[in-house]
This record gives sequence, C-alpha cells and structure tokens, in this order.
Amino acid sequence: MEIRKIAGQVHYVPNPVNICVVYTKDSAVLVDSGIDENFARKLCRLLEKPAKFLINTHSHADHCGGNAFLKDKFSVHVLAPEIERQIIESPILEPFYLFGAAPPKELQTKFLMAKPCRVDETLEPGTLTLQDVTLSIVPLAGHSPNQVGVAVDKILFCADALFSKGAIEKYKMFVVYDVKNFLQTLDLLERSKYDFFLPSHGDLTDDITELLNLNRKVVENVSNEILKLLKTPRTFDELLTKLLNGFNIEVKNLVQYVLYRSTVHAYLSYLLDEGHVERDLVASSLLWRVRT
Repeated sequence: MEIRKIAGQVHYVPNPVNICVVYTKDSAVLVDSGIDENFARKLCRLLEKPAKFLINTHSHADHCGGNAFLKDKFSVHVLAPEIERQIIESPILEPFYLFGAAPPKELQTKFLMAKPCRVDETLEPGTLTLQDVTLSIVPLAGHSPNQVGVAVDKILFCADALFSKGAIEKYKMFVVYDVKNFLQTLDLLERSKYDFFLPSHGDLTDDITELLNLNRKVVENVSNEILKLLKTPRTFDELLTKLLNGFNIEVKNLVQYVLYRSTVHAYLSYLLDEGHVERDLVASSLLWRVRT
C-alpha cells in the first residue's frame, strides 16, 4: 500500500477500494475505510497526521469495514448520509434487504456485513467544513440508496457512481439499487466540472467521458436483453437464469446470487415504472412480460 498525492492536501490510497485522504491543519479526513480492520490498520500507518474524521460515501461493507477499528482506536468522528447511516450502525440490514428475510449465516460475512459502528453526524448535500478544509458533499445515488461523493479542490471522489472498464469486464452487470437514479447520477457527472475524478473502483482520471459511455452502455444492454427475453412471459427465476447465461455470468456462491438477483429486481422495477414491462399473477406465479 502507498499514499499518492493528487493536488494540495488531497491524496489517495490506490486499492481495490480506493481511499481518499484530505489533510487538515492537524488531522486527516478519510473518505471510506476499506474492507476490514487489517486494511484500516495499514491505512493508518501511511498517514502523516492522525485520522480524526471519516466520511462514508455509502454503507456497502467494502467501504465501511474499517469503521469500527478507526472509531475504537482513534475515536474518529464518523459522518454518513441518511439510510446509509442506519445500515452502517446496523449492518445486518444489508444481507436482510438482499435476501428479503433473516439472512442465513452464509450471507453474514465481512463482504456483506461490516462490524457495526456508531455514526456521529448525518451528511447532507452541500458544503461541509472540517477544521480548515471545506468540502462539498455531492449526491450520487443509484448504486446504493443514498450514496454521496466528496469534492475538494476541484477533485471529486465519486465512490461507486460509475465503474471502471476492468470491473465491467469482470462482472458484466454491476450492482445497482435504483437504475433511474444511477442514470441521473451519470448525467450529473457529465455536467460536472472537476479537474480530477477518483472512482472507488478504478484509476484517477481527468476525463470520465469513456467511463460514462461504458456505464450507460451496460445499463442499455441489460435493459434491452431483459426486454428481449420478456417477449415471452417468464417468472423472475426464469428471467434471471436466462439473463445470467446470456451475459456468460457464472454464479458461484450465495453472496453473488443475491447481489445479481437484487440488481435484476432493480432493472425490473425501473422498466415497470417506465411503462416498458408489466406483471401478472397467474396461478400464484408472478409473470413478467413486455408491455404491449
């Protein structure tokens, strides 16, 4: 692990989940905390100043897994947006909403459940001043219910608002909670004027045009494939199987399964609300089909 300077007091730690570090006059502001305590320990050794503030962009475990260690070790002041805050404080909520009931032990792992951590302050969009540094909290919902980004000195840490080419090639169909909000967030990023963008999963860049197009293309491809498959009425399970096979996605465990299932539900919700598909209960089965 290493820490790299972007500009001024803004740095980042390249990692499977990138971490942003902003130095104030006597402390470090962390944006996200990584997957677990081991990562957070290594992160703290890199810092020139002690961590006093921690901003969580959203509540997925790979972004807040180090929270509990940082709170216990350094009494960091934790900030997170509404809804995301509740999940960070009660992490059982993530596997619960993915599974739809009390989750089995197989889903209660660090990949879906960080250790619980008290959040000290709820983030709202707009300006935030921490000691002598002013940041902007930017709403970037879509990948999760109320995800935010953090901007400082014309640099935007944009969390999981968009995904790298490598992530798209690996997963084919990235996790999304709300497709409409995800697309609106891409539009917001396209209109934004920052010198640098740092996604959580991907490289620092001064131009996200290609990434925006790639992410939109994924949404378009998945939507079109669903509409094609639903020319024949299908149950959700039938649709999911054919969709995964069509994208050559092999599901190897229950965690992957519930993530893909949740994502396909998000697409169906979007297409239903937009009037492109409809559903019927037939012989106690829920059938989905293209709206005619």
